[in-house]
Amino acid sequence: MISWLAALAAATLAAASIGASSAQGAPGGVRIDVLSVTPSPPRAGRPFALVARVEFAPAPGSIRCSVWVGGMRFRSIRLTWESSIARCYFRVPAGSRGKRLTVGLAATLDGSVTRTALTVRVS
Repeated sequence: MISWLAALAAATLAAASIGASSAQGAPGGVRIDVLSVTPSPPRAGRPFALVARVEFAPAPGSIRCSVWVGGMRFRSIRLTWESSIARCYFRVPAGSRGKRLTVGLAATLDGSVTRTALTVRVS
């Protein structure tokens, strides 16, 4: 009976180590962590920046930033990406006080999209 338990434990450990090694080689993913938002809260007519860390595994993908103000798409955006840090810059429209501002960051890797969004009221 002890040898049967030892064989079962050895088989379980072998399966776990095989599963772990294949998971490391399996297609990874994308991780987005928002690091900062300045200023907080956003102010009408003032610059705004969202800074996030975007990590791709195993290879680099692509990123994009989208901004919506009061339900309307805002297109005057500057997006920079150095190392793993993405910065989405824009000037909040002057007439947007009290409206909802949504900033979305999307990262694409091998056809898979990971998104994060921040929604706040403009002061």
